[in-house]
Amino acid sequence: MSNTAQTVIQKKFAGDDRIKTILTVAVVISLPLLMAFPTVAGWLAATMAVAGLTVLAKQREMNRMDWCFAAICLVLPFSYVLNMLMKGWATSYLDRPSHLLFSLMIFYLIGCFGIHRNSLFYGACAGALTTFFIAIYSAFYLGEERVSGLGGRWNAVPFGNFSLLLAFYCLCGTFSSEQTKQKKTIKLLLGIAGFASGLFASFLSGSRGGWLALPVLIILCLWYNTKLNKRTRTIAVVMLITIIAAISMNSNRVRQRLDTGIKDVSNYLSNPDDLASRSTSSGIRLAMWKWGTKKFIEHPFIGIGYAAYTKERDKAVKTGELPDEFGHLANVHNEMINSLALGGIISGAALIVFWITSWRFFLVRLKKAQHDDEYFYALCGLLTIAGIGIFSMTEGLFGTSPGTKALLLTLAIPAGALRYSYLKKQSV
Repeated sequence: MSNTAQTVIQKKFAGDDRIKTILTVAVVISLPLLMAFPTVAGWLAATMAVAGLTVLAKQREMNRMDWCFAAICLVLPFSYVLNMLMKGWATSYLDRPSHLLFSLMIFYLIGCFGIHRNSLFYGACAGALTTFFIAIYSAFYLGEERVSGLGGRWNAVPFGNFSLLLAFYCLCGTFSSEQTKQKKTIKLLLGIAGFASGLFASFLSGSRGGWLALPVLIILCLWYNTKLNKRTRTIAVVMLITIIAAISMNSNRVRQRLDTGIKDVSNYLSNPDDLASRSTSSGIRLAMWKWGTKKFIEHPFIGIGYAAYTKERDKAVKTGELPDEFGHLANVHNEMINSLALGGIISGAALIVFWITSWRFFLVRLKKAQHDDEYFYALCGLLTIAGIGIFSMTEGLFGTSPGTKALLLTLAIPAGALRYSYLKKQSV
């Protein structure tokens, strides 16, 4: 390491703890704000991003870890810009992918000053408990069939998906050790409460696509728990899956959503040309995937172009190829098919690079973790990548504004905390 870099690092850790405290508060409140008032959480994220950009401009110091995370955040926006250079501009489509640049700046800000221990855990618990109270209010007081956030500020699908993700943040945080028995007990109870709350909110959202992630998230959360031996991990995974499955089957709301989904898929497969079978929640997804695959086959290299999506979508509705509901949707509800249809092989390859690079980013740091905090941050990062990867099979990465804000925060916070930990080790 250069003398200049060493000096910067030493000044950083001998500097103002007040900034670290401010960032800690921001992280703790950002997740409950996200689930209740996503627009306000977006303002907070934007403020943090501007602060991060200011720090980057002042220090002008980037290491290998920074460049790796920058590649994660830039590869998708770059693929959008490249496609538009070839197929025409649609600047509205750049808005949400460009939020990943906010993620990069927040990563750098937290990576420079850090956050206090357990900040992300407490923020996740607060966020999960917030979803619980929103779900109770919406389902049992307002009588909503599917919970879609406070005052409908979310769509039901991403609300349920990110409630589920926060639930698993809470669960994996309970494994971190504490110095006193009392703190261990409090953390255990809080983590279990957060896990149950997020899971409950996800079930009331009726987000069937998100539930596909449950086995993967359970395996990730428990299998990578090095405090348990392999036999205990296996038993814990089987028990948790069994318990969640039993609760699901005894819930009228969940069982009804699953039965409806199975029926809709069956009706579509038996008669895909029937308008009624294509107008259901599951049927329209299957029809959109078929349409998107067809467009990719017709334009394999660069797709139909993001700029042409609205025109092609409206044409499909007008000709009766897809039902009227498709005319209001911003994507085909499968990120890979959407990327291939609109951006061709180039955009599809960029998406694969995004998944592989981000997964490797957190996995490498999980394997190198030297204490519980590093382990927790890296595991949260893996949960995020696995979760949004599966969520995007029936939804888009940037399909909704709240979901995009959730993506940038759940990606940046654990990554930034890992950067700070890495630099702190380098300074020793």
